[in-house]
Amino acid sequence: MLTLLTATGCRPQAWRLCERWMMAQDYPGAVRWLVVDDGEEPQPVTFERAGWSLEVIRPTPRWKPGMNSQARNLLAGLDRLEPNDSLVVIEDDDYYGPGYLSAAESWLKRGELVGECMARYYNVARRVGRQLNNRSRASLCSTAMRGAAIKQFRKECKPGVQFIDMSLWLNFKGPKVLKETKHVVGIKGLPGRGGIGMGHKETFIGAQDPDGALLHEWVGEDARYYE
Repeated sequence: MLTLLTATGCRPQAWRLCERWMMAQDYPGAVRWLVVDDGEEPQPVTFERAGWSLEVIRPTPRWKPGMNSQARNLLAGLDRLEPNDSLVVIEDDDYYGPGYLSAAESWLKRGELVGECMARYYNVARRVGRQLNNRSRASLCSTAMRGAAIKQFRKECKPGVQFIDMSLWLNFKGPKVLKETKHVVGIKGLPGRGGIGMGHKETFIGAQDPDGALLHEWVGEDARYYE
């Protein structure tokens, strides 16, 4: 079984898409999905899939503009884990191709910290995309873990750590697996609560994509859901 962890709140449109991408996953095994929602109003959860369970966690205080509650929310989900869980981080505003969970499960057979490097970021509000060159780590949205890596993840989820993924991949010394697959796209600029990564900022530089050709190249026909 895989356990998914998603921190969300005040992003109903992004959440609807996240439900869609998880419904399309080809992973045949059981899945437990931990959803930590700290928005003032609960996200409208409609997800139902055979073999999957979904648990919504509502930490307090609720998110307010200007707050960065990411570490607190991730810890709230980690508190629900069992010792032998295999954990996949799913970020609510990012794109996941149908084969991602199957791939992550296979990587976890060979490493305790695994993920997809060479990240691709796309800001749908500005129609700008960028291929990154991160060969030694994965973004949090494309990271999975088990065993000692989960213990390290807990240590990194603390106030003052702005980029938890960078700290996790730098500080974990156990077995790692990085793949240059193309399952995930870091989507930026969706309506609702703003993100904290560089792709959300006005200073984000990349390839201009006025006709959406680059996004279509990266996510295929699913690009229509971002129009």
